[in-house]
Amino acid sequence: MKISIITVCKNAEKTIENTILSVLNQTYKNIELIIIDGVSTDGTLDIINKYKDKISYFISEPDTGVYNAMNKGIKAATGNILYFLNANDSLYDNYVLENVVTYFQKDKNLDVLYGNIQYVDKNQVDVGIFKYNDFCQKLTFIDRNICHQAIFYNSRTFKKYGLYDETYRVYADYEYNVRLFVKHKIKTKYIDMFIARFEAGGLSYSYNKEILKEEFQLIYDKYFKDNKLHQIDRFFMKYFGSIYKRIKRLLVLQ
Repeated sequence: MKISIITVCKNAEKTIENTILSVLNQTYKNIELIIIDGVSTDGTLDIINKYKDKISYFISEPDTGVYNAMNKGIKAATGNILYFLNANDSLYDNYVLENVVTYFQKDKNLDVLYGNIQYVDKNQVDVGIFKYNDFCQKLTFIDRNICHQAIFYNSRTFKKYGLYDETYRVYADYEYNVRLFVKHKIKTKYIDMFIARFEAGGLSYSYNKEILKEEFQLIYDKYFKDNKLHQIDRFFMKYFGSIYKRIKRLLVLQ
């Protein structure tokens, strides 16, 4: 069973080597490493070239955004399982892929496997965790995504349900997960295991709040307007406000 690790990057000379090594040092070796670069102008390409014999697919060309680059990676991938690892992030330890594969091998019908994320700052200092479970996942998608660094996708999901919708500049991964989990109710499994170290300050931090609010509302209206859980959530939010929000956050982000 092959795992395709897709890394998109641009001007990531300070972090890309750590990302690459976290993949190459895995005990599980049936991996293809795919790197999609957005025409870096720093030392990123020199570092990538250092490991060129270990990289299965690499391109450096202009793109229209991070999800355009991620879609390029999906199209290039030949693995049974797809995983997206940003250039600022790394796999949690050397056994992650070995452990993940066992679950897909046991259940051939499994579409998505997801776990926990260690949240770090720019100095790689631990500052918190994203820890999900099956119950909280249902609450999560109403107002919060499961970050893609926590998720392994069976490759058939992209063939069956399409690629990332590039009309969303920030929340295309959120829309895609809602499309899978909520609309199509695919088969998923949560494992209480750390998958990756995820650095603060992702894509959503670089856009103004109006753009974030607009995209979130579009997804919200498209998938949750007639959802009963959504209606219950809105009721508690309306009448219990910040107290309910804090309780829900404690449930989802432990």
